[in-house]
Formats: sequence, structure tokens, C-alpha cells
Amino acid sequence: MKNIIKHSLMLVALVPAVSFASATSDWMPVEDGLAISGKIHAVKTSKKFRSVEKCRAFAEKKPSVVAFTLDLNKGTCTTFTSVRSRPSKSGASSQLKA
Repeated sequence: MKNIIKHSLMLVALVPAVSFASATSDWMPVEDGLAISGKIHAVKTSKKFRSVEKCRAFAEKKPSVVAFTLDLNKGTCTTFTSVRSRPSKSGASSQLKA
């Protein structure tokens, strides 16, 4: 009986971790020419964040982040915890979590 309870508790503990891992990779398609306006989480200016893939990878590490904008004109990767609007901006690529 103790083994059944032990295995049940382990299974219940693993289910949220598995569902969280799959939820972090759910992103809407990249939107070129649009920026995000909202509550800023972080602004990265390092050259290692100057691609959509690298900016998204940084955003995925932070559970509170819901969107990011890569601005190639400024050379910034900005992550957001909330979104107010999505104004058009040349040189920007943005992505929202689904």
C-alpha cells in the first residue's frame, strides 16, 4: 500500500513539471515590422541576443515573460511581462507566447 501511495505522489509531482515544459515552447509566429509596448522585464544589448532564436531562448527561461521584441536598429532584445499594444516599427521583430 505504501508503494502505491509513493508512486501516486511521484506522478502527481511530475505532471505540472511536464506540462510547464511543453507550455514554454508555445509561441505565436514571429511578426516582422511590429514592436511590443508593455511592462518591460529586461533589455539585453549584448551581441549574443541579436537573433530571434537567441532572444526567444532568453525569454523562454523566464516564466513571467509573455513576449519579446528584437530591434535590429537599436541592437536590443527586450522582454515583456505584459503587453499594451503592438505598434508598427521597421527593423523590429516580435513574438508573443500563445
